[in-house]
Amino acid sequence: MKLEDLAKELEKEIKRDISQVRFAATRALNETAFKARTALIVKYEKAFTVRSKTLPKKVEVKKATKQDMVAQVGFPFDWMEINVKGGTKRPSKKKLSTPIGHGEESVARTASGKILKSFRPANLLKYADGHKKKKRGEVATSHAFKMRTKKGNEVIARRKKGDRKEMEWLYVQKPAAKVPKRWDFPGIVGETVNKYLNAEFEKAMQWAKSHPKK
Repeated sequence: MKLEDLAKELEKEIKRDISQVRFAATRALNETAFKARTALIVKYEKAFTVRSKTLPKKVEVKKATKQDMVAQVGFPFDWMEINVKGGTKRPSKKKLSTPIGHGEESVARTASGKILKSFRPANLLKYADGHKKKKRGEVATSHAFKMRTKKGNEVIARRKKGDRKEMEWLYVQKPAAKVPKRWDFPGIVGETVNKYLNAEFEKAMQWAKSHPKK
């Protein structure tokens, strides 16, 4: 074989090897990214009261390509960030209203997990705020009102339909609220990468070698 022909064969072999490596790396990244997505959904369902089954499935994967070998896992709602990092949640206005008791189930939410406008504190209190002369007991059953508990907590409540003696506790109002780190998004992704990426690369590489392009 001439030296020139040998050089061409070597060049072809190198290009094939590079192509196989890029293919294996891309497939490994994507397979691992989707495993991370699954792990995030499982952890989400353990960490939160899941009111919307569609919300955790909003975890997105942007797939890697041979031209851009970066796979990305993300979540489209920035309001979730405080649950990822933990910290102190402060209201934009005077006080923070947090769902309490069975109010967590009775407060209607959208598919994304946000509270419907009609169930937000300001809208719930429109009737009571517009009838300030009425005493708490005179407020119609379906309307919410503010009251202070024996412990001094300010809450938003309403009377249960069919039994005005029973109270439905909707929100407690506080100047701030501590939010624990409940969904370690980067930690879960990192753990998944460490666990699966190398194995997925080896598997993809074996497949590429057993299916060489002619």
